[in-house]
Amino acid sequence: MKIIKNSKYSKYIRNFLGYKPALTIINSNIKNLSTSDAFFWRTDSNFKTIFRYTDIFKLFFNDPTSKAEIIFYDRNSKFLKKIIFEDLDLSNNLVIDKNFMNNIEDYGTFYIFHYSNINNNSIIRNSCYTGYSQSDNLPSFVHGNTVTALRNLNDNQVEFGIGGKTFFKNNIFQIQNSFKNSKVELMIMNPTNQELKIIINNEEFGLGTCCSIIKKFERIQTIKIISKCYLLRPIVFSYRDKFLDVYHG
Repeated sequence: MKIIKNSKYSKYIRNFLGYKPALTIINSNIKNLSTSDAFFWRTDSNFKTIFRYTDIFKLFFNDPTSKAEIIFYDRNSKFLKKIIFEDLDLSNNLVIDKNFMNNIEDYGTFYIFHYSNINNNSIIRNSCYTGYSQSDNLPSFVHGNTVTALRNLNDNQVEFGIGGKTFFKNNIFQIQNSFKNSKVELMIMNPTNQELKIIINNEEFGLGTCCSIIKKFERIQTIKIISKCYLLRPIVFSYRDKFLDVYHG
């Protein structure tokens, strides 16, 4: 019964029925997986992104041969580049600016997967921290948002769009803050394997699987997000005068 309960097909059925829904569709009966949140990068509007991550296998399994692969996509989920980092430190830092992105001034997503020679029969997640600095000012950091992809370390296959969604009833996500005295940008990414219809304060739009978008608002009281995704929480960029605060919705 436990094997059936933890299978991804069982989770699809639970989400379909709305019974004990799963936020992510992962077959947890399969081990030796590296999962990744969808992290946002942005180089638009004089931004640069600072990514700080830990060598998980070195920290927990004392594996000196571990590696990390980071894969970058644009806002339409089109592949841009991937880099494999070897000889990792316990704590690592990557600066993503327009030079790093080959002079692209835009935004998108990236994922981090870890490699190890040790078959540890584990499912690991590196939630990491991503900082955003505008015009070289002090960056504001936020940790990972939503698990969106996984890599099977036995065959190196990557599966995207593992976010859970409903089939009948919409979910409402209301940000617990007021923006009546500030400007705000919402970075939203569709973590599911199908296009999502999203409504933000009565504005409706579609977002393809693993695609991202920035929505801008100014001096509004509340923000309410409606979709069939179970965890469509945004990254919030809140501007007040010269102060920038970045956090989870």
